[in-house]
Amino acid sequence: MSSLWINRIKRATRRRPAEVMRHGWLELKSVSDRFKGSPVSGDPESFLRRKFRKASLDDLWEAIAAQPYPISFRTLAPRSLEEIAPDEANRVRAGAEKAMAYTVDLLGSGDVTLEDPIDWSADFKNAAGWPLSFFRDINVSDQGRESDIKVPWELSRLQWLTPVAQAYLLDRDEKYAAFVKTILESWIEGNPYARGPNWAVTMEPAMRVFTWTWLFHVFSQSEAWKDAGFQTSFLGSLYEHGAFCAKYLENFGTNGNHLTADTGALVFIAEFFPQCEETCRWGETGWRMMISEIFKQVHEDGADFEGSASYHRMVAELFLWPAIYRKMKGKGVPEIYVERLRKMAAFTAAYMAPDGLAPLWGDSDDGRPFIFGGQSPSQHGYLPALIGLALDGAAEMQPPANSAGEILWSLGEEAWAKAEAASAVPPVSAAFPDAGVYVMTSGNSHVVVDCGPVGYGGRGGHGHNDCLSFEARLKGVPVITDSGTYVYTQDIEARNDFRSTAYHSTPQIDGEEINRFTGPEDLFSLLNDGVPEVRTWRTEATADLLIGSHSGYERLSPGLRPVRAIILDKLSSGLIVRDAFEGTGEHDLTIRYHLSIGAALERRKPGLWQLVVGDEEFVLCASPHTEWTAEIRSGSTSEKYGQRVERPVLCFARSGPLAELRVAILPATDLPDDVEGWVNETFSAHAEIN
Repeated sequence: MSSLWINRIKRATRRRPAEVMRHGWLELKSVSDRFKGSPVSGDPESFLRRKFRKASLDDLWEAIAAQPYPISFRTLAPRSLEEIAPDEANRVRAGAEKAMAYTVDLLGSGDVTLEDPIDWSADFKNAAGWPLSFFRDINVSDQGRESDIKVPWELSRLQWLTPVAQAYLLDRDEKYAAFVKTILESWIEGNPYARGPNWAVTMEPAMRVFTWTWLFHVFSQSEAWKDAGFQTSFLGSLYEHGAFCAKYLENFGTNGNHLTADTGALVFIAEFFPQCEETCRWGETGWRMMISEIFKQVHEDGADFEGSASYHRMVAELFLWPAIYRKMKGKGVPEIYVERLRKMAAFTAAYMAPDGLAPLWGDSDDGRPFIFGGQSPSQHGYLPALIGLALDGAAEMQPPANSAGEILWSLGEEAWAKAEAASAVPPVSAAFPDAGVYVMTSGNSHVVVDCGPVGYGGRGGHGHNDCLSFEARLKGVPVITDSGTYVYTQDIEARNDFRSTAYHSTPQIDGEEINRFTGPEDLFSLLNDGVPEVRTWRTEATADLLIGSHSGYERLSPGLRPVRAIILDKLSSGLIVRDAFEGTGEHDLTIRYHLSIGAALERRKPGLWQLVVGDEEFVLCASPHTEWTAEIRSGSTSEKYGQRVERPVLCFARSGPLAELRVAILPATDLPDDVEGWVNETFSAHAEIN
């Protein structure tokens, strides 16, 4: 425990005074909970009846069940489902049987069969565990051993039970209701209030609120859930979750997805239970803070400020569902709040590829308040339609077909019919200057460039050292991709590697980071060294151009800056990247191109490579190749948290005076005779610079 508090004190020395005071206040508030038990005092059933002014537990249960809920929990007709999504019913039933065999696949674990009863405090991936100590004494990062506290967290979110609930909605088989009841009883018994890792940060009880309230509405009328003892413990535990979230809001001044989840859960608890003074206060507090936070966390251009596509998606859904819940209960939602959510949908529609896949920009741990579909974690194609349908009853663009499950289970068959009938909107190039994200599109080519600030308001958070980095799909195939996340606390060295400059397709000078790490124990902090600068953004019928720079290396030498120009040539579906450097002196320069998984790169002659991705063949040309060395190395990417896969990296390097490098990736068909000459001519024509 001493090392835990030493690390907390170290981190406190790097925080702003106001933030330190907020952490101190949280610590003071927690003192009373060290010595007392649950906020559900006395006999739980009597407490609940008094709190919500009901004559009996049955009255309370039925009052909750009669209230509207923002997520659909109607029975889906298997025949109708088969017509809409032919494989969905089989996917759901197979997932239900897998879950009922206690087999889970969480955070890259692969299929693991858990022991019964489940050890809810264990990291089964690394054979580690945490005691049922007071939550403030739990070492979340636990850097002295190989462990990942996200494993018990993810297990305890109980989203792996979603297929079981969906199977019940299909078949009404009581075995599903009985199994979910057994798991909930096990969780409640194994996780006493404010004790153990699953209460260690407020976001975790908050995330459980979303799942548990939906499970209630799915199973409330089942025979298995009519047990009065279970009803009492379930509702009592949900009340505990609300009380915990209200008392320990993660409000530290500069806030992110944690506070969004905390406040969203308060809104859910307040709308879920019948009105009482306490839950009304929770709901009012949560909603007031959500209105404030959406404008602090989400830029005017619609992008979440944490510098991550995955967290943008998560935060969009966290802001969405409490608003929909309030609307269903006849409560107001400001139009400016709704409009900011629409902008979040528009940003998602821009950054995702035509098939709906999101770039691996920033951290990605695949977290969401609800997960209903079987699409891959990187598939964001459903989100713009989901937001539009939930807010306005209409989808502005047709989502990919694999979005059917997500939208069907969330909003029902009518919503999917509207989504399917929406127009297929062709992608367009777009700039999001607040986030520093620039999207170039032409046909089935799609390039996403990051020329934005480090995430979390300049503090790092879930952002990476990726300024001037980019992802590129050409001719419909991924050619250059980001590296993703891999893991957080399980492997500190890997954590810092995956967010480092070297793991991104961006220039590096003297082996230094764009934004320095604040210390090995701060896995979510970066210094704000690399202030971005966009010098030119232009989109035209024949080409898109971005010229950007940043200040990340000026600490090494006054005026030392990389300047990157990126051109998507729409006539050839080719990509041209020119890296130049401002400043003086001799330096070690490195420019890496992280190629996609499965890409095959073969050198044909100095400065020229054949690149094959899937069924598409490209030529990669570099000039002046005589001034740079080029080496094909092995790198890693993580498309899903907890998993990493090897992929090739083409690394250019030189030592000496500053010099520029031009790299072009062109489809192998209809190549000009003089590729290098064509690249230089095309670049000069579009960039209007030499």
